[in-house]
Parts: sequence; structure tokens; C-alpha cells
Amino acid sequence: MERKLGILVVDDEQIVLDSINKHLRKDNFSVHTALTAHEGLDLLGRIDIDIVLTDLMMPGIDGLELMKMIKAKHSHMPVIMITGYATINTALKATQLGAFDYIAKPFSKTELKGVIMRAVELVSKTDSTIEPQKVGAAEKPEGSQSGRDSFKTIGDQSWIVLQESGRVLLGVERSFLHGVGRIQTIFLPSKGDQIRQGSVYFEIFSSDLRAHTVISPLSGTVVELNERVLSNPESLIEDPYGEGWLIKIEPSNFDYERKLLGL
Repeated sequence: MERKLGILVVDDEQIVLDSINKHLRKDNFSVHTALTAHEGLDLLGRIDIDIVLTDLMMPGIDGLELMKMIKAKHSHMPVIMITGYATINTALKATQLGAFDYIAKPFSKTELKGVIMRAVELVSKTDSTIEPQKVGAAEKPEGSQSGRDSFKTIGDQSWIVLQESGRVLLGVERSFLHGVGRIQTIFLPSKGDQIRQGSVYFEIFSSDLRAHTVISPLSGTVVELNERVLSNPESLIEDPYGEGWLIKIEPSNFDYERKLLGL
């Protein structure tokens, strides 16, 4: 029997809790709210929760500390950070510590739903009582045009290729994939999704069910997915700098964000 997916929201502002509760209940989620981390942990111990949204900056136990406590008992539970400090450094710190993604205040209903549905897709892969979300199909891939003059590496995880059309291919470094090992499942955003610089856009599960995330180096709209990689995750490591690209985006602030990255 299909059940409602349980979402816990922890924030020290009642107005934020009320707003999220209002939006998510309309989508038939079972929403539970808490004004403190202690209240949230108490709810986690008493009711079925699948996804947690928590404010980053809270008195007492903050969002990062709360996430560590949650992950200690529920290692695969998606935890989404709510933050008023939406910088790439904040996102890096949160995702390195295990956050699924983050959403910056003030956020729209569309942004809230987008990050929740990505988490729902992850949960539905491991819980047969929740209906999986449908992912839109991509158009036929175009040539990658991956000339070395337009190829840029971003740290030890990502690379980008700026195409002549002005669109950008995003992919991952071979060294990152070697650290993952045998690949079981890949999660990518859907065509038409908006991604932000510093947000998680790629999640991969290894055969031992460990989650590995990669944050997006750029902001923009997803215009194409690499269906070959989605249908055969192991093919990603065969040619990560060519046929193993992940998504193509229409960048929204390329020149500014490129300077932030030092490119």
C-alpha cells in the first residue's frame, strides 16, 4: 500500500515552518515541524521520516550538528540545508559533511518543490512503498565539441566544456570516479531544472551503498541529459572526458561565476 512520504522541517522561525508546511501538504506529503534540533530529534525517534530540511543557523544545535546526529543513525536519509548564506563555500561545507542539497532563503515554491522532488527520487529507489518520480526524457545528444581550449577542470571533482553555442557540458573527473569504485546508481536533475552554483547536481551510489555528491560549478537551466550514462552507469568511467559527460546547461551567469572559480 502506497504511503505518504514523511518530511521533517526544523527551523527556529515559525513563519518559515508554516510556509513550508503549507506548500508541501498540498503535494500530499506528511509534514512535521520543529522549532529546535532537540524537538526534531524527538520526532525522528517517534515517527516515520524520510527527508529532513533543517535551517543551517540555529541557536544551540545548528544545522550541521543536527545533520551529523541524524546521519549517525540514518546514514542514507537525505538532509537538505535551509540557509540565508547561499555561497559556494557554505554549500561545499554542507555537502562535504553529507548534506543532500541546500535551499537559500528567501526561496520560491518552485525551488522548494524542486529540491524536495530530487530527494523523493532518491528515497523512492530504496523504499518500494513510495511511488518513484518520473524523469523527463532528453533530446538526442549533440556533439560534445570538447576542444582542449574550452575544457576547464574545477577542483578534484568537476570539469566544464564551453561549447560554441554558449551552452556548457558538465562532467566529473576520473580521479573522483576511482574513489567511488563500482557504480550502482546515478541521480541527475531533469531537463528544464534550474541548478545553482554550489548546489548538488550529481549524486552517485557505489556498490556498497555509499553516497557521493558533486556540486555544480555553474548556475543555469538543464537542456540535456546524457541518457547513455543513466542507462549504463558503469560506462561513465570508460570515457569521463568525452562520451561520459553528464548534463548540458544554458548558463545563467557564466562570466561572473567563471571569475568566482578563477577560470
